[in-house]
Amino acid sequence: MDRAERCRWSDLPPEILSMIGKRLHTRMDALRFRSVCSSFRSSIPPPRRDAPRFPLRIPCSWSDHSVFLHDSTVCVLETPEKASGSGVPSPPRSRWLVKLQESSLGDVQLLSLFSQRRITYLPPNFPKVIDSLEFRIVEICREFRIEYGTSGIVPGIRKVVVSPDCVWTGLDELEVYSVENEGRLGYWKYGDENWTYLDDQNGCSYDDIIVYEGKVCVVDQSGMVSLIDSSFRTLQKFSPPIYTGGGGHSNCKYLVVSGGDLYVVDREIDVNMDEFLVPHFKETFGFRVYRLDRRCGKWVDVGSLGDMAFFLGKHCSYAISVHELGGCNANCIHFMENTALPYSRDKVNVFSLEDRSVKPLDFLPFLVST
Repeated sequence: MDRAERCRWSDLPPEILSMIGKRLHTRMDALRFRSVCSSFRSSIPPPRRDAPRFPLRIPCSWSDHSVFLHDSTVCVLETPEKASGSGVPSPPRSRWLVKLQESSLGDVQLLSLFSQRRITYLPPNFPKVIDSLEFRIVEICREFRIEYGTSGIVPGIRKVVVSPDCVWTGLDELEVYSVENEGRLGYWKYGDENWTYLDDQNGCSYDDIIVYEGKVCVVDQSGMVSLIDSSFRTLQKFSPPIYTGGGGHSNCKYLVVSGGDLYVVDREIDVNMDEFLVPHFKETFGFRVYRLDRRCGKWVDVGSLGDMAFFLGKHCSYAISVHELGGCNANCIHFMENTALPYSRDKVNVFSLEDRSVKPLDFLPFLVST
């Protein structure tokens, strides 16, 4: 087709632009889409004013203090290409994997990728101002936490997810699901006075929870994944269990979505005891990765992640292609060791599936750059 005959994006039919715009789930993407031109702006409405905004106050049955639901976003930030003189090649764009949190006042804070530590020191080449109209921002995942007003994260809660998590849904549709440290499932819908807890007659203990293809999924200690019924009364089996042996060690399972597939990452942990036989450090000595083959209805043992890298955070887990980002090793799992010692600093390690080694992370644990 001749270049003159090509259709410009702004000339696309309104119904096509509307279909594209309604597939954007984040507020940032919707605002960037509407800022392209007048035809883009008129094709979709602005984000709903009654969409959930965080921090959001929620009920708490385990504390007399006020608690709030907070969110933050893990995203790839691509700096704009700088202009260069004639005949001089332009410097390459920089890409950063960062975690951003917007405060109630509208300012943005930079947090550690693996915890909630606020970043106060930035490398010299990190941008001083992030303009969403100039920078390309690609959202990787969102994480949610339940925190006290000013006293940090509420203890006893392992993971929180929100469904639906979309800029086009209203506050009255908000549903919050949680996994507590002892493995109990909790549920709260906006407007409810209290949390509801699932009475599992089988006595299962759950390790992780995730939203996969619009469904809320949980994984128990056996590796079996179940879908949570919309009424929060029953669980629907989604996968068979995984036999991981054991060998006298503690295991913890994580759910990760990569390339549209669902993975279970089985973390093998050795609990260190002090002289009083009190567990004070859980040392990770290996991982096993399994991909759900939905056609055969079974788990496939994964020996390589290819060009992907998995990140296991305290409140969310996700996958990144090193070809898109760079700055981190492929076929590896990046994670933070668990420690019960107060005031201990984050200890971030990387596990290689190729040689099954565990090494300290060789870059700053709060951001990754090319």
